Amino acid sequence: MKKEYLNIIEVFTHKVTNWVNEFIERTPNLIIALVLFLMGFYFSGLIKKAVIKLLAKRKIKLSARTMIGNIVSIFIVSVFLMFSLNILNLDNMVKTVLAGAGVAGLAIGLALQGTLSNTFSGIMLSFVKDISIGDTIDTSGYTGIIQDINLRVVKLKTSDGNLVTIPNKVIIDNPLKNYSKTNSSNISLTCGVDYQSDLNIVRELVLSTIASLPDVELEISEIIFFYKEFADSSIEFEVRFPIQSTNMIEMSIAKSHAIMAIKNCFDHHGINIPFPIRTLNIREHIK
Repeated sequence: MKKEYLNIIEVFTHKVTNWVNEFIERTPNLIIALVLFLMGFYFSGLIKKAVIKLLAKRKIKLSARTMIGNIVSIFIVSVFLMFSLNILNLDNMVKTVLAGAGVAGLAIGLALQGTLSNTFSGIMLSFVKDISIGDTIDTSGYTGIIQDINLRVVKLKTSDGNLVTIPNKVIIDNPLKNYSKTNSSNISLTCGVDYQSDLNIVRELVLSTIASLPDVELEISEIIFFYKEFADSSIEFEVRFPIQSTNMIEMSIAKSHAIMAIKNCFDHHGINIPFPIRTLNIREHIK
C-alpha cells in the first residue's frame, strides 16, 4: 500500500515538474506574444487617428470617419492577436475555434437579429449624406442634436438637456426631418381675432409687426399670412416667416418674440384676442 502511494506521489511530482519546465520553456514566447499583443493595441490607436485625420482632409463626414477608424483598429488588433497565438503555437486551437464558430454563428445570428439589424443600420447611417453628427433632427417623436452615431444607437440631445438614445433600425425605418440641411427655418404661428375686427387691418398689423422684429429683418413680401377658419369664438389666422437659423433654441426664441410683438400691437390698436366663452341660458322653473 505504501509503495502505491509513493508511485502516485512520484507520478504527480513528475507531472508538476514537466509543467513547470514547459512553462519555463514557453515563458519567452509568452512574454513576446504579450508584448506583441500590446503593441497591436498601441499601433491600432495610432493608425486609427491617422486614418481619421486623412479622411478629415478629404472632407468625409465625422460619423463615417469614426466608423472607418474603428473598423481599421479592430482589424489591426485582430492581426496582432493572430501573430501572438502563432508565437504560442496555438494554431490548432485557433482552427478548432474557427470551425466551431461556423456552427455557433447561425444560432447566434438568429438570437441577435435585432442587434445585427441595428449594427448594419448604424453602418448605413455613418455613410449616408442625409444625417451627420451635429445635425438637428426630428424623428420618432424626439427632436434634438445628434451627439453620436455608433453601431447600436443614435444619441440625441434634446432642447431640455436630456440625452435620448434611439436604435439605428428605428431611424432607418421611420420618417426623419433634418433641420440642418438648409440655412433657414420657417416659423409658423397661429392666432385668432374676434368677429368685430377689421381683417384687412389685422393682416397689415401682423405683417408690419413681423417685418419689424429685430432678429428677423424681412421684407413684407417674404411673410406668408392667411386666414384659416371661422372658429367658435374667433377668426383664426396663421403667419409664417423664415429665419436664418436651424437651431431649435433660436427658432423658439424667434417665435416667442413674434408672439409678444403681436400681442403688444393688438393691445395698442384695441384688437381683441378672444378666448372660448360658453353662455348658459337657464329657464326659470315654472310651477
